[in-house]
Amino acid sequence: MRLYLVRHGEALPKEVDPERGLTQEGKQDAEKVASLLEGQAIKVEAVWESGKKRATETAEIMAGALTSETGIARQAGMAPMDPVTPIMEEIDSLEGDYMLVGHMPFMSILASRLILGEEDPDVVIFREATVVCLEKGPNGRWAVGWMVTPEML
Repeated sequence: MRLYLVRHGEALPKEVDPERGLTQEGKQDAEKVASLLEGQAIKVEAVWESGKKRATETAEIMAGALTSETGIARQAGMAPMDPVTPIMEEIDSLEGDYMLVGHMPFMSILASRLILGEEDPDVVIFREATVVCLEKGPNGRWAVGWMVTPEML
């Protein structure tokens, strides 16, 4: 099983857009990363996103580069400060690969809990529009398979 953990692209400040949609640069960065993913022929069961505008827009860009069985779905419990345990329990019940598009510090804490079993938000640094692929091994443990940031492209 693989999880593709994605931090949304750069968002507008609240003063400019109260819903905090993506900036032009945020869209371009997400598109660069999505273009790389498209070349990898990645298939997922679904793309989960938090429901916040910046995550929704990033998820739409990423989903356009993937093959997805059920498309994009809003997933409760993925807001920036939500506890990660409910999502971890949901992940444990899944089969197949999934992409999760969310926020800091949620994404880094989720990665840490999956990899180390403890909350250390500094284990994986999620810059905006970063994708981290976690792979679940035969022993049931998670590890980083790879990651890509817009700066790499």
